[in-house]
Amino acid sequence: MSQKIFIKTFGCQMNEYDSSRIYDAVKKIGYNKTDIYEEANCYLLNTCHIRDKAKEKVYHEIGRVKKIFKSKKKPLVIITGCVAQAENDEIFKKNKDVDIVLGPQSYHLLPKMIDTHNEYQKKQINTDFIINEKFDFVHEEKSPKGVSSYLTIQEGCDKFCAFCVVPFTRGPEYSRSVNNIVEETKSLIDRGTREIILLGQN
Repeated sequence: MSQKIFIKTFGCQMNEYDSSRIYDAVKKIGYNKTDIYEEANCYLLNTCHIRDKAKEKVYHEIGRVKKIFKSKKKPLVIITGCVAQAENDEIFKKNKDVDIVLGPQSYHLLPKMIDTHNEYQKKQINTDFIINEKFDFVHEEKSPKGVSSYLTIQEGCDKFCAFCVVPFTRGPEYSRSVNNIVEETKSLIDRGTREIILLGQN
């Protein structure tokens, strides 16, 4: 049975890239994207921890969902991204309406976690730093991606600057292999991309 997912992305271009990969993954288990959040079976916030009042924005959005669905069945609420990584299980303590918390290095596990929740109604969390595994799960889709596309080639940082949260939210520095990058580039070109914007965080 087809389900509808609403994805709201906060922050940087890398989060935009991650949201696209998240959708590629959940589409495989029957979730189609909607821009109308009131009709969503799944409400996903892909979060940023760097911008001003990032946490407050996330909890405000969760409260908005609670208000919208007060008189009907609550959708599956998923928090992904850097706030999920930084806040960890504190998110569950602060808001009981959240069902899944998932760090930015583990989004390839989301389809299995959604299936588990739908079967057992069990809250789940994964904020492990799985350094390179998620890039092995980049899915090829036949749908067009547009003239311009983002492509992450490097993530994380080992510098631990006092003003920066990247090592704590994205983990240690990791660069994808050339073959992995070329493979995804070819897939994007086949789907209509003519401009590729390379992303990294160091």
